[in-house]
Amino acid sequence: MARYTAAVEPAGERLDSPRGAPLTGLGWVDVQGRIAGARDYLVATTGPGGAPHVVPVLAVWVEGMVCFVTSRGARKSRNLARNSRCVVTVPGSDVDLVFEGVAGLVRDEGRLREIAGAFPVKYPWWHPFVRGGEFYDPADGGLDDPRYVYAVQPVQVFAFGKEDGFSATRWRFRTAPSSIANEGKTR
Repeated sequence: MARYTAAVEPAGERLDSPRGAPLTGLGWVDVQGRIAGARDYLVATTGPGGAPHVVPVLAVWVEGMVCFVTSRGARKSRNLARNSRCVVTVPGSDVDLVFEGVAGLVRDEGRLREIAGAFPVKYPWWHPFVRGGEFYDPADGGLDDPRYVYAVQPVQVFAFGKEDGFSATRWRFRTAPSSIANEGKTR
């Protein structure tokens, strides 16, 4: 698993747009702020026969990656075990973001604690916790159903503007070794 670092910050690339449509004026710093501040995220994975699977998730932005939680037996977990490539979309009123990347299972207890601490900041009603290197949902009422936490390393991110016609910008990433996820393996 690789990780975005400031040393490899991407530059926006202008994509072909319909004639006369402006390109998004967002910089990468703005895009990161929108990803971090979003409350709605959709994760798309691919099933064993190639069928797409898209579901909403709770997510946070930690160290340049989208981090989300899922139950171990969930379809998205099974899909990521076979193919770690996924897409996270972040809808917005003026710009939609499409975050293509590789999901890695986070196993490090310190990183799990960092991610757990980010959730109540965004979602005050949810306080996941880490015990014994496992991530738990407090709503489960017990310690018999730990959750997987995935960190999605960006490969490329698109911003699609919706005002005055559609427009698009892309950021491509060069990656560096990550300490947040488990070397790209999901199990």
